[in-house]
Amino acid sequence: MHLIRTVAATALLAAFHAGGAQESATPVVPSQTGSKISQKEAQQALDFQNAKRNDVGAPPLQWSADLAADAQAWAEHLAHDKKCQLEHKTDNSHGENLFGGTGAFYTALSASQSWYSEIKAYNGGDAITPGNAAAIGHYTQMVWKNTQKVGMGQASCGGLRGAMVIVAEYDPHGNVLGEKPY
Repeated sequence: MHLIRTVAATALLAAFHAGGAQESATPVVPSQTGSKISQKEAQQALDFQNAKRNDVGAPPLQWSADLAADAQAWAEHLAHDKKCQLEHKTDNSHGENLFGGTGAFYTALSASQSWYSEIKAYNGGDAITPGNAAAIGHYTQMVWKNTQKVGMGQASCGGLRGAMVIVAEYDPHGNVLGEKPY
């Protein structure tokens, strides 16, 4: 009888530790982020986005240095070639969020917080339509249930003091017309 209790206790303890390890596993941004965003700032943005995804039952995102490199290249293009005018890539196979600001120090976290603020316009449970996509699309892309990876890049706008462009690329993309984000 004592042996059975020990085996059962050991099995319960192992199950508890296995479950605890899975629950506490937080996606970590690698030291080489793939962009000009520091590991610390990237981790803050990833943690924020994953907390908001958790709120709606979406699985956590992983950081992708490849997506971050793509985001960095587009951020630099927008900052330098487009003079900080925000425009999405054409024929992009990824989901994409854009942020631009002047007059303050902006980070990947502040961009993520801005995108999240669109939740005020979202009537939870609504599918994406041409009529609501512009008002909620950054938020819904951030929490899209099937999206698995994110990478972000940033660039300063030459000639505009304090102007910054921040780009996030998501894979697979979300905001599919007619579908719900979660």
